[in-house]
Amino acid sequence: MKLARLLSSAVALAVSGASVTAGYGAIVAAQAVTSKAASSKAASTPACRHNAGPFRRDRNMITGAGGQRYIPYGITVAGLGNPHWKINNLGDDAEINAAAASWCANTVRLQIFQYGLMGPGKRGDRVNTKFLGLVEGEVSTALNDGLDVAINDQTEGSGNLALGMPTTQTEAFWKVMSGLYGHNPDVIFDLFNEPRRADYPTAAGTWKFWKYGGDYHGYQFIGMNPLARYIRGLGARNLFWIEGPNTAGTLDEILTHQILGAGPLEYGINHPGGVNAPHDPADWYPRFGYAAKQVPMTDTEWTNYASTRSCWSNAPTTVPAFLAYLARKGMGLTAWTLVPGVLAASSDLADPTVINSNWACKDTGLDEGAGALIMNWFIQHNS
Repeated sequence: MKLARLLSSAVALAVSGASVTAGYGAIVAAQAVTSKAASSKAASTPACRHNAGPFRRDRNMITGAGGQRYIPYGITVAGLGNPHWKINNLGDDAEINAAAASWCANTVRLQIFQYGLMGPGKRGDRVNTKFLGLVEGEVSTALNDGLDVAINDQTEGSGNLALGMPTTQTEAFWKVMSGLYGHNPDVIFDLFNEPRRADYPTAAGTWKFWKYGGDYHGYQFIGMNPLARYIRGLGARNLFWIEGPNTAGTLDEILTHQILGAGPLEYGINHPGGVNAPHDPADWYPRFGYAAKQVPMTDTEWTNYASTRSCWSNAPTTVPAFLAYLARKGMGLTAWTLVPGVLAASSDLADPTVINSNWACKDTGLDEGAGALIMNWFIQHNS
C-alpha cells in the first residue's frame, strides 16, 4: 500500500526528536508519546507471547521453537518502503517499540524499498550503504523488543507501473538480505510486496505467470517459485512469506499453484476484495478461506480507516466479522500501519483509532479506524 500523505503526521512527530546518522549509522527515532491512561492500560494487559524460530511447516500450520504454533499478530512499518524514505522513516522505531509495548504484537513487517537499497535505477545492483544501515537499525530495534521481523521487498511507488513482479534486481536485494539475516531464525523473508501488473485474460494465465514468471510487455520477470528457490540457493533458512497475485488480493488457485522445493513457507493475502467487495464469508471463502485447512496462510497486510482509500462502508459490522473469520481459519494479521489517522488516533501510538456510529468513508480526522478492534484482537489471541 502506498503511503500518500498519511505519514505526514508521523513525520512531524518524529522530526522534532529524531536524527539520522550518515553512512552506516543507525536511526535515532522519536519515541511514542505515552499518556498515563495508555500506561495504565498497558500495565493491565496480560503478558503477550513471542514466538522464536526456527520456523517449520506442519501441514497447514507454521510452528516455532518447541513446536508451538506461530500465528503472526503484528504491525506493518512502512517508513523505509517508499521513495521518500529519508523523511518517512523517522518515526519507524517509535512504531516498532509501540507494537511490542502496547499492541501485544509478536511480529513487525518492515517494508523495504527495493530501489532505495539497490541502484541506480530499476536495474542497478549497487548497495546504498546509508539505506542499508537504516534497515539494520530497524531490524535490531525489533529483535531487541522480542519481535519476529518480516522483511518485505517493496517496489510500489517506483513511478513505472510495468514493474510489478520480481526482476534480477529483486534477486540482488535478497542476496544482500540473505547475507545479513539468512541464518537468523527470527527473521522472515516476505519475498515481494503485492505482485501485480499481470493482466492476463484468464486466471490460469495470471497464476502461471505469478508462479513461473516470463516476458510481459517487453519486460522479463521472475516468478515466485524460481525466486524462492534462488534465495534458498543462497543458503537462507528463513521462513518465507509469499503473497498471491492481483496485488496479493487472492489465493483462489493456490492449491494448484503451490511453490515447490523452497519451504518452509506461508502464503499471504493482502486487503482481500478491496473496498467494493461484499466483505462477508461468501466472498472470503473462495478468495482464500477454502485453502486454510490445507496450506499455511496469513493476512500479510490489511487496514481499515475512515478515508477515501482503505475503508469498508459497512465496517462497524464487517471488520469484527473479518477478524473473527481470520481467527477461525487460524490466520494472523500484520496490520497497516501505526501512524496517526490509520491505526493510531493521535501521536500517542498506544491510543488506537475507533469505529464510531457516524462511520463514513471520507477523511474525517484522526479518530476513525479499526485500531482498537485490531489491538483487542491481538490481546485476545496473543496473550
